[in-house]
Formats: sequence, C-alpha cells, structure tokens
Amino acid sequence: MKVLFLISSPGRGHSRCAEAIDIALRRQVDGIETETVDIHSIVDARVSAAIKDGYLRMVESRPALYQRLYDLDRQLYRQLAGELPADADIAGFLAEQQRRWFPEIADRPWYAMPYRNLDTALINTLVNGVCESRRHPANRLMLRGLLQLIYRILAKRLKDEVQRRRPDVLVATQMYPNALLDRAVATGAVRQPLIGVITDYGIHGVWVRGSTRYYCVAHPATADMLTRRGVAANRIRVTGIPLMPAFEQPRDRQRARRELGLDERPTALITGGGQSIGTLASVREILADARNNVRLLVNAPGTMAKDRHILDRLAKAYPDTLKVFDWTDDMSLLMSAADVVVGKPGGLTVSEALACGRPFLATCSLGGQEGHNLRFLEQHRIGCLVPPSALGDHLGRLFAQPGRLTEWQDRAAAQGRRHGASEVAKMIMACADGTAVREAAIK
Repeated sequence: MKVLFLISSPGRGHSRCAEAIDIALRRQVDGIETETVDIHSIVDARVSAAIKDGYLRMVESRPALYQRLYDLDRQLYRQLAGELPADADIAGFLAEQQRRWFPEIADRPWYAMPYRNLDTALINTLVNGVCESRRHPANRLMLRGLLQLIYRILAKRLKDEVQRRRPDVLVATQMYPNALLDRAVATGAVRQPLIGVITDYGIHGVWVRGSTRYYCVAHPATADMLTRRGVAANRIRVTGIPLMPAFEQPRDRQRARRELGLDERPTALITGGGQSIGTLASVREILADARNNVRLLVNAPGTMAKDRHILDRLAKAYPDTLKVFDWTDDMSLLMSAADVVVGKPGGLTVSEALACGRPFLATCSLGGQEGHNLRFLEQHRIGCLVPPSALGDHLGRLFAQPGRLTEWQDRAAAQGRRHGASEVAKMIMACADGTAVREAAIK
C-alpha cells in the first residue's frame, strides 16, 4: 500500500501531523510506502519563498490583514478579483512584498518586465493589477480571470503529481492541497480516496469539499462545525489531532523532571512554534517580575540569531531559573516536566499540551486558525489569552492556588486525545481495502 501526504508550508504543524501518521502506519502495516508533497514544491522556488515570507510577515506584523484573508473577507476578495479598487492596506503590503522579492520588476511598466518564468509572470501581474487597480481601472478587468488561471494551473500540477506517484490513498493535512484536488476527484481524473486531516479546533470553509471522502477532526465540537456546513456525519471521524508516539503515554511530572535534572519548583514551558513568535518577550516579562519563583523551560528552535543570543545571555544570568532548549523530537518530555504551557496556540501545540494534561496560556493569537484554538481553550476552561505584559502576574497567581492549577490540569487531561495518529492510520487502511466505504454506505 502506498500513501501520499499532501502538506503546505510554512509552519511545521502540517508536516509534523503527516510524520506522526506515517509512524503510526509503519507500526501497523508491513511494507507500507509513503511519500509527501508540499504544494510549494510545484511552484517556482523564488515565488514560493516570497509567498512564505509574506505569510510570516503578515501574521506577525499585520494580523488584521491576515484575518481578512483567512476569513475570505468578501470586500477583500472583490478587490483581489478586480470588482473593487484595492484599499491602501492590501495594495501597500503587496507592493512592499514585491520590492522585497522582485526588485527588478517593482515599479516598471508592464511591457518591460524581465519575467524569468510563468510563475514569476503570473504572481507579479496579479500584484501589479491589484496595486494599480485604483489608478488604472482597466487592470481590474483581468484580475478575476487571472486568479482562476493561477488556480487551474496549480490544480493541474498537483493532479499530475498524484497521477505520477500513483498512491492508493491521499491524505491532506492542510486545506489548500485538499481544495486544489477538488475538480480532479470530482471528474474522476484522481480516483484515490482523499482524507482530510484537520489540525485545528475550528473549520475553514476551504476545507469543505464534496470530493473529500472523509474528514478526521480534533474534537466532537469540530465535527459539529463540519455537519453545520453540510458535511454528512458518516464522512467525519473524531480521531484527535495526530501526535508523535511519545504523547501516547507521556511521563508523569516527577519522572520527566528527574530526566531533566529539575527540582519540584513551579515550572512553565514557553514555546513559540516553529518561528518562536513572542518567546523572548514572554521570558523577559516573567523574569522582570521579582515576585515570581517560576522556573522557565524555553523551547526556541526557530528564534532569530539576535533573539537567541539574548536568550542565551539571560540563561547564563539566571541559571537556576531559565533553561533554553533547541528543537527536540520529544516535546512530551518538556511538557510533562512543566505545570503549564505558554505560547502561540497552534493546533498541534495545544493538542500536545492537552495530551500531557497541561493547561495552555496563549500569549498571542495571530487570528485565523489560532482564533479557533483559543476559543476552544476558553470554552473548555483549559486556557486563556494572557499578553506577555501580564504573564508574570498571571503565573504568580496561578501557582499561588495549587487547587485551581490542579483543576485546570484535570480538565486539560480530560480533553486531551493521545491516539490521533493511530486512529487516522486505521482510517487510511480501511479506505485502502474498502472497509470505510462499505461502512459509510451502511450508515
């Protein structure tokens, strides 16, 4: 049996999810073959880098604009499609990004563009059309057709990749490759079953496709969101978000601390995801609060060199309080050693914390999918939004009330799902031999 995983970078969450499922499949099936396609690999490398960079810049410095894009804000979409002139916010951001990545093209007339390939021509023609749509209304006439052309080109490239690799089952851990295959599956050009694995606690409309045979979701509440959008219940499985094997049986706190050489002092783990967003600010604020006796474990694999240098200096200045770790394949060890997890509320990070029975304090919410995850934490009283400036005070009060902390941890453990990867692996195998199809037909 051959399984093809479809992911989209940036962000390690989608690829980590695929890795966890891959491991679970190999534990359950002898001789299985797996491959992974990142949809950015079917785009010109420079265009792909510009898009990734734009995404990261937007979520960090322009979250309101990112939220509009994530929500498929109708007014914004109409601007991109040429139905309305672009407002200064979107036009300014696109122009900035073009100057960063395509300076030889920015501010040049259309007839003198030094395009290197089709992708460079398409993305820059789109940017120019949007940015000039107010000064030159005629540009708006081409934008809708251009967007449709870009979509069709990417959809065909992904369809060709699937046909070339000839898998038995397709597994999409991100919504865009799932959507790009919609027409190919509907027309029969791609006949393999397509499983969508949703790695957050909310649903984006782009996920909802008739061609997605089954959805694997984090929680019953997530399943309810899908059914409200018209997806039949027999196409939905509540599996939990797939996690690495160490989260199936995480260590207890005492054992984890012994392995790390830590005492029983109140401990918080600070993590900022793959880009370590907000990590340094959180550390500084907690250390600045002299009332705290909190030990900090910091997971900082994606920290920029300047910030990492500062973190290392702080670790030397506070050797008994601050310990900095690079990327580790066993995040369950750090989470199990902590009493609470602090950081950016990505879907996998939240799920890992809950699997270890740890509440989650979100220091930011970049909007989009993180907004779904934060609402889930708040609704189940297992976490909340605490800006870095309030972290020291919040942790101090939480650790001063051990009974309250224990309640949070118990609720977190009750919501945690540790076997998502194995459950999704079973679903894949059922699809491969037709069992899932027969069961759905019976229901």
